[in-house]
Amino acid sequence: MRWTNAGHLGLGLFSVLCALSYSARAKTPQISNPHPSVATSPATPGASGADTTKTPPATKRLDDARIDNLDSNFASVTFADCPLAPAKGHSECNGDVLTLAVNANLRPELKTFKKGDHLRIDTDGTNLLSLGIRTLNVRVRTRILVIGIALTGFFLLTTLITRGHPFQLIIGRDGRYSNSQFQMAIWFWVALSTYLAVVYLRVAVAGWGFFGLVNIPQNLLLLSGMSGLTFGGARGITTGKMNAIPAGQPNPKALPAGQRANFWTDLIENDIGQFDIGDFQMLMVTLLAVGMYFALVFHFLGAIEARAAVKLPDIDTTILASFGLGQGAYLAKKAAGNPGTS
Repeated sequence: MRWTNAGHLGLGLFSVLCALSYSARAKTPQISNPHPSVATSPATPGASGADTTKTPPATKRLDDARIDNLDSNFASVTFADCPLAPAKGHSECNGDVLTLAVNANLRPELKTFKKGDHLRIDTDGTNLLSLGIRTLNVRVRTRILVIGIALTGFFLLTTLITRGHPFQLIIGRDGRYSNSQFQMAIWFWVALSTYLAVVYLRVAVAGWGFFGLVNIPQNLLLLSGMSGLTFGGARGITTGKMNAIPAGQPNPKALPAGQRANFWTDLIENDIGQFDIGDFQMLMVTLLAVGMYFALVFHFLGAIEARAAVKLPDIDTTILASFGLGQGAYLAKKAAGNPGTS
């Protein structure tokens, strides 16, 4: 009887201990992610509710968007979509009008453009995502043809105006070909011909909205001005020396009887037929400037930017300085020389 009571008492105590142990385990919190800094995998959509992931807005590219309005601080910009009109061969700005917000990172680039410029942009319908100037490529053959036609057309017009004697424009008062008149004439011919070529190609590849507004850059303007000043200065020096000759004396600059002007020698020789370093230097610098400018224009026309206003290619300061030195040396030699030799 004692053993039976003791056995029952032991079984009771064992049951109480098991119950307490189970209760303690039930109250201990369960930790699913012991490292809060590490994100857990997202729940499977639909397992515990609706999927709340937002789809990003679609990006749209406009290959030809014209700037119609710019905010004063470039925080927003208004574009007009200009889709291609196959029947006309160029775009027409009759598409949607978009006003887009501009991120601070894009504003410095946007400041380089002006109203009327045509850009290639990416947008989500509300914000401007990227931008760049629209460029129109021109084939090499087309460039050569257009520049050649412009040069030839201008020369034929000059021939018509001078009644078949265009080279009379570069013959001086002494009957010889003049360096100062030659450099002015050839530079005027090249500058106007390339200007016409640029205007024509802008209209041909981009439409009449790009007619005109082709400006001249600073260095090119200075070089053209020096060309005109050299011609005027040389003419003034020659006139002053001719007027200083006493009455009754023969003209020392007149061509000898039976001698005619020679284009290939007059530009590098003085009035008595001797090689002149000043004339040669001026001729070489003039031809160098013309050749360099032709190369710049040819490259410029290879990719025409769809800007409302553009500048002709500018020459570098080395060419400008060389041209100025050559013109100055020519005028100094002419002013210091005798009337019959310079």
